[in-house]
Amino acid sequence: MADENLHNSRLELVFEKRIPGLRVSEAVRHQKFIMKNRHFHETIEMHFIIYGQRLLFVDQETYRMVPHTCMMVNHNLIHKTSTAPNMPPDHHNFILQLDRSVFDEKFREFGLKGFDEFGSLYGGLAKFNDTEWQLVLSVIDAFKAACEDERNGITSSMEDLHSFLYLQTVELAGIFAKSRRRDLQSNLKEKGIETAEQQSVVKTGIHQKVHDIAMYLQGHTGDNVTLDEIAKQFYMSKSYLTRVFRNITGFSVIEYITYIRVRKAQQLLIDSDTSITDIADICGFGNVTYFEKVFKQMTGQTPGQYRKNPERTKLILKNYSSISD
Repeated sequence: MADENLHNSRLELVFEKRIPGLRVSEAVRHQKFIMKNRHFHETIEMHFIIYGQRLLFVDQETYRMVPHTCMMVNHNLIHKTSTAPNMPPDHHNFILQLDRSVFDEKFREFGLKGFDEFGSLYGGLAKFNDTEWQLVLSVIDAFKAACEDERNGITSSMEDLHSFLYLQTVELAGIFAKSRRRDLQSNLKEKGIETAEQQSVVKTGIHQKVHDIAMYLQGHTGDNVTLDEIAKQFYMSKSYLTRVFRNITGFSVIEYITYIRVRKAQQLLIDSDTSITDIADICGFGNVTYFEKVFKQMTGQTPGQYRKNPERTKLILKNYSSISD
C-alpha cells in the first residue's frame, strides 16, 4: 500500500470507542499519513499528541503539534492534519469528538462554560506542564481501562460506563481549559514574547502562503474575486494555487470562499437586523435565491430559519460538489 493511501487505515487504530455524544480514537502510525478529505463537523475536537509531530491546519493557520500539547478545534471550523516536513512520520495521537447534545449539560454540571462558550473561549492550542501532562496521560489510561473492563464483562452497567467516560472527558477538558487560561492570561505578549500557541504557528514556506491567501479571502467575502485574480495577487499560477490550497486545507479555493461567506452570513443573521436580501449581497452571493440555496445546503436550514433558531444549526457539506469548482 502506498503511503498516500493510508488515510484512516484502521490497522493503525489501537483504540476506538463510540458512545452517545462522544467518539474517541487513538492511533499509532509509522508511515506517512495525510488526511485527504475535508474535515468539518459540529463537534468540538480535542487532538492530543503523545509522541511525534503533526501539522494541523485550522481555519487559516497551520500549527506544529508536538508532545505535551493538545489542539481543541471548535465546532464548524475547517481543519486537516498532515505529516510535518523533514520529520519522521511516526506519531501517536488521542482524539476526542464531543457533541453539544451531551456536553453542553456536562460542562455546566462540572462548573465549566457551556458548549458554545467553552469552544469560543478556549479553542486553540494548549501546552501542558509536566504535572498536567502526567494527569492527562493518567486520565487517558483510565478511559481505556474502563473500556477494557467492559470488553471483559467487568463493568456493572452500560450507564455506569458512559457516566465514567463522560466524567473523564470533562476532566480532560478542564485540564485543557486551565492550560489555555494560563497562556491566554499571561503577560508574555506585553513583554514581546510569543505564547505557546503563537510559537506553534508555521510561518514559513507554503503554509505561510496559504495563511496569507486565507486571510485575503476572509477580507474579501463580499467581492466577486476569481481564481485568476487571486493567483495574480499572490504571484502564482492558477493551477499551483488550486493544488497547494487544497493540499493544505482539504478544500478548494472556491469551497473555502463559500464557507467563509456562509460563516459571515450566520454572524449577520444573529447580530443584525439586516435583511436577508442585503446579507446575500454583503456576503458576495449575488442574488438571494442562490444564497438561500447554498446556505441551506451547508447548514440544513434556510437563512430565515437560522435567524429564528441559530443554536440548532449543523454546518455540513452535504452535496457540496454542486457548489464547488
